[in-house]
Amino acid sequence: MLRVLTKITFTQRPTADFPNRKATIVFPFSHEYEVLTTWDTLTDDGSITLPRNVTVKAPDGTKYYLQNTTQNLGGFTNKAPVFLRGDKVKIEHGYAYYDARGNEVAPLSTIFEGYISQVTSKKPFVLKVEDNMWLLKQTPAAGLNDKTFFSRKKYTIEAVIRELFQNAGLPFTVNDLTNTTAGDFFTQNETIAEVLARLRKDYNFKSYFKGNELRIGSKVYIDSDLIDPKTKQKRIPPVFHFQKNIIEDSLDYQRKEDLTISAVARTTDEELTGKRTKDGHDKTKKVKLEVLITFANGSNTPTYFVAEKNKPIPPNTGGQRFDFVYPRGTTLEQLKTNATEELRLKYYTGLRGKFTTFGTPFVQFGDDVDLIDALLPEKNGRYRVKSVKYSGGVNGLRQEIELDFLINRLDANGKVIPNSK
Repeated sequence: MLRVLTKITFTQRPTADFPNRKATIVFPFSHEYEVLTTWDTLTDDGSITLPRNVTVKAPDGTKYYLQNTTQNLGGFTNKAPVFLRGDKVKIEHGYAYYDARGNEVAPLSTIFEGYISQVTSKKPFVLKVEDNMWLLKQTPAAGLNDKTFFSRKKYTIEAVIRELFQNAGLPFTVNDLTNTTAGDFFTQNETIAEVLARLRKDYNFKSYFKGNELRIGSKVYIDSDLIDPKTKQKRIPPVFHFQKNIIEDSLDYQRKEDLTISAVARTTDEELTGKRTKDGHDKTKKVKLEVLITFANGSNTPTYFVAEKNKPIPPNTGGQRFDFVYPRGTTLEQLKTNATEELRLKYYTGLRGKFTTFGTPFVQFGDDVDLIDALLPEKNGRYRVKSVKYSGGVNGLRQEIELDFLINRLDANGKVIPNSK
């Protein structure tokens, strides 16, 4: 028998108006909470719904009577608020159970760490939360004197973000999955989060937080995440059975032979025109490279269409089309190679979509999972996880898991079929 565990820890942060707000408040329950985690968005966010008809005691003995409508929960009166925008939040959950010796075991998994981004006055009481990116949204990108620092060949984007953290006194590290320059790139009157958002949009540099580590680059998955820190071996993927622990799904099975997928890969460079501006600076013009890559009819060999002045990329007439952006300085051949590799991951025979399961086995985005169907074993496969939406509360624990791409197909016994896609 499993018993649901919930632990939500709020750490108050003092403000100029309320300098004594330093309490740590632990909720062993919640009416409802939901958190979406993924590399595909800049910010992991969610919400926590708390009932008012409870009393909570902080470790220092202070009691918070949430059922008292005069209690200042979120800063709506002059009293020191229980919850305030910017307070720290940690959400843990799991199941308690009895082991073979009859001892209760109560492991917890951390599904979220971040800050309250919004306090609402709804009933029940709702708190909006965001991960560490919330702090970057409040922090100006300042302290760099040379506005053309990205043009230095050995001064990478990753190094720049690390320097922005250092100048702002932020306790974050940067895991540089890549080391990339992007030509001249000017910081403007913007926050660090806005810089990261612009890099994501214009240069395809993904960035997301994994704890207090910012990961940035064109790669989004790290192989070391799949290694068990205790055994130093690759973790065995958790198994989800359609007839056992998959509650519901929106998965679609597609054969590669029936698929047509394409991607427009592009990069923008600047060339000198040989002319000068009135103030003596060299004039430049933007030069755009675009190539269309297409996989179709089960062939593992893609076709290419390179855009030219009088031959633009043709419109998409069938299948799914992606848009890939690459850094300045990327050659046409590099554009073809990188985009083909990225698109090939999406070209496979197997499942696409999401499925919902219980709170165990615990899954994080970037993990591998095995899906098994006893009735239709051709659907069996090992997949990389793109996102996980966690939810809990009065209705129990759930994980909505989104698949990214197929790693390997599995046979009827759940064993890997080598080199199978």
